[in-house]
Amino acid sequence: MKLPKNFGGQGFAGALQQAQQAMARAQNLEQELAAERVTVDKGPVKAVFIGTGEIESLKIDPSVVDPEDVEALEDLILGAVRDGFTKTSELRNSRVQELMPNIPGMDKLIR
Repeated sequence: MKLPKNFGGQGFAGALQQAQQAMARAQNLEQELAAERVTVDKGPVKAVFIGTGEIESLKIDPSVVDPEDVEALEDLILGAVRDGFTKTSELRNSRVQELMPNIPGMDKLIR
């Protein structure tokens, strides 16, 4: 069986070194994400999420608090929470993509 070009020698060693560097940076990823803040503004409902996906704060404009229309407020809160989780997931995925070495086919494995 014939091995691919540059397999072994610098090609394999280079890929291995890239993978080791990515692992070292990945160990700090949670700390980096914990330092990030993602803000979601749904008008009268505003939320701040930590980059890890946890909700940090939620502010509700008192003008939308109507005991006769609780569903509207629930929808606003739900929309803010969904957007926050989506944005923090996208943030995490983009950071993971930055960490991954440029190994052919690797992008298909993490998606």
